Amino acid sequence: MTRNSSPEQAIISVAVPLPLRQTFDFFAPNNIVACSSELANMVVGARVRVPFGNRKLIGVITEIKEHSSYSKGRLKQALELIDEDSIFDPKLWHCLAWISHYYLAPIGVVLDAAMPVKLRQGQALMPAARKTWKLSDIGRSSPIEQLDRAPLQLAIVKRFMRDSILCSEDFKEDARAWRSAIKALLDKNWIVEFEELPQLADNTEADLETNTPHVLTAEQTAAVDSLIKLVDAKSFSCTLLHGVTGSGKTEVYFEMMQKVIESGKQVLFLVPEIGLTPQLVNRIRSRFSCPITLMHSGLNDTERHLAWWHAQCGNAQIILGTRSAVFSSFAELGLVIVDEEHDSSYKQQDGVRYQARDVAIYRAKQEAVPIVLGSATPSLESYVNAERSRYNLLRLEKRATQAELPIIELFDTNMLPSSDGLSPPMIEAIKHTLSTGKQAMLFLNRRGYAPVMYCKKCAQSSKCHRCDSHLTLHRKANRLRCHHCGYECAASEKCNSCGELAMVEVGDGTQRVEEAIEQRFSDARVLRIDRDSTRRKGELEALLEQGRAGEVDIILGTQLITKGHDFPNVAMVGVLGADQGLYSTDFRASEMLFQQILQVAGRAGRRDSVGRVYIQTAFPNHPFFDWIKAHDFNAFAQDLMQLREQAAYPPFGYFALLRAESTHQAKALQFLRRAKSDLNPTQGVRVMDAIPAPMERRAGKFRAQLLICADRRSSLNQCLQMWLSQLNSNEVTRKLSSTVRWSLDIDPADLY
Repeated sequence: MTRNSSPEQAIISVAVPLPLRQTFDFFAPNNIVACSSELANMVVGARVRVPFGNRKLIGVITEIKEHSSYSKGRLKQALELIDEDSIFDPKLWHCLAWISHYYLAPIGVVLDAAMPVKLRQGQALMPAARKTWKLSDIGRSSPIEQLDRAPLQLAIVKRFMRDSILCSEDFKEDARAWRSAIKALLDKNWIVEFEELPQLADNTEADLETNTPHVLTAEQTAAVDSLIKLVDAKSFSCTLLHGVTGSGKTEVYFEMMQKVIESGKQVLFLVPEIGLTPQLVNRIRSRFSCPITLMHSGLNDTERHLAWWHAQCGNAQIILGTRSAVFSSFAELGLVIVDEEHDSSYKQQDGVRYQARDVAIYRAKQEAVPIVLGSATPSLESYVNAERSRYNLLRLEKRATQAELPIIELFDTNMLPSSDGLSPPMIEAIKHTLSTGKQAMLFLNRRGYAPVMYCKKCAQSSKCHRCDSHLTLHRKANRLRCHHCGYECAASEKCNSCGELAMVEVGDGTQRVEEAIEQRFSDARVLRIDRDSTRRKGELEALLEQGRAGEVDIILGTQLITKGHDFPNVAMVGVLGADQGLYSTDFRASEMLFQQILQVAGRAGRRDSVGRVYIQTAFPNHPFFDWIKAHDFNAFAQDLMQLREQAAYPPFGYFALLRAESTHQAKALQFLRRAKSDLNPTQGVRVMDAIPAPMERRAGKFRAQLLICADRRSSLNQCLQMWLSQLNSNEVTRKLSSTVRWSLDIDPADLY
């Protein structure tokens, strides 16, 4: 059939995975004609392969229609219908449409982000079966001594006797020779080969914690009773569970989850970063007698596809994942949990710039299920919603172990000499802690050895030639590295500007503090946890386990050690460089600093003794530290709410940030100024001037930004929708777009 031979041939609108804010019309594939029975097989949400320029793309059908606004002579024909049905359930489809509308993201890019890579490549919905092997009747009945001269074959047969069924994944740690050994056993008919879809691990025969009763505190019991009523209501509700560090929020989650799982429904459990919460993963695996699947960036494409499939089919009852897990399809969702809901990791910083916490709330509303947001230091957005009764609010104000909250003291660095980031009283506090057999923890959110290399002769510092930033010294590798673009070079005492041997290290990073600790406490076992020490897969989990097991005396780290970890033997926490962010230009900086310090302080004294927290600061009289010492998040939040409301900042106002970058310094600003002239702000919408970004040059690109503020979210969205529709029709802006890369960020997490 030619495309002109059938005037009734169906036309499909397709969203393609490109940053284009429109769908494209195609004739339906050759084997589809415009009759109702065949159209019923070609539903909205199915994937289709289409010609696009000189490429072939996998798109998603968004509409089936009889007529197009384009002439039929201009329409191309779709090449292949990949799916018989929509790959998105109706509720998820509506959620993805909402994401596209709310975050003003191209629908094709949104749909693409919601699919595992294997589906984006056009592979089948069901994951491919894998080769597996098991002992044959001959293998089970033959004397094992026959393999004495083939030790590898003998070892493999013994593994079959223990594990019954094995696949190639089970041999990934073995020598390559295992393949020839398997082939030899197949030739001898000792084993048989077959294919099966990988199954989820079943915990029903595990030594489950559920076999022993968990005694809840009175606060936990009250919270559980309230939340169980919401589960039983089988309708949407949003609850903020505000509990101090160590108050047992996880146990409250588990009681809810048990109720949902017993009813045969699924739980979506979101965490900021899987790699930072191995303890939580292990607790969930050991607590629940049901299949569990993980979804996070550490999975390969095959593993991610398999996890998505098990969630969609209902094989997995608990889906534990990071922000992208919010795009999962579910057979029957019963509960959504967002742990550490304040964490900035929930905000996607490129592509579709969505906030996973907010998307999770929308999904829960679509699915008519309860959602729980948990945190010791909630985001101001969630806190205000709870204060104004938009969310339910439950508080846990005491630790589950009945341990007291740690005592917090300040060390005034204006009055104290400091060596390698450590003041004398901080050193004494560490010494005292170690003498009692307890662990000490030091928090410094700056990795490397020294953040600046400075010339004493000409006063110049080592800077990145691609960014407006200093190069950080990593002494063990003897390298200078940029922590923004990744550039690195050899470190030298010779100044590149004046040629003198006068370069000195300025400032303190985790590596420098580690060296100082090892010199002062030579008998102590020191563990450093930062991005440099945890580059390899599984390394972070191994280091955290060392800390929990008490195999080290001093734990030193960046924000990686603050996120929900339970170190039972940590009695003292020292906070170094606490003033970072106190006077930042970013309006969220103080909120994030408060969350960070209170979270790391919560690692101290979680068991039988009162913990101690020591904070080094040059601003001991700042009211910020009065709230910190009192563990008073509510007073801090109330003060911050007042300031934000007066300035009409989020959550009392609404922001969008238009960012632009170019290799030409003037063009990014030129683009934004032109964009501002095209914006027609409605009442309640304010457009600021285009300005260079706080770090103007990054990775060789010059960056600029334009802030749009509004009193109402709907007004902001309407204004930006109109601007986006005009963007392509403006000749000046279109020409600039060829040399300027731009993006629009709704509800930006920061103004950088």
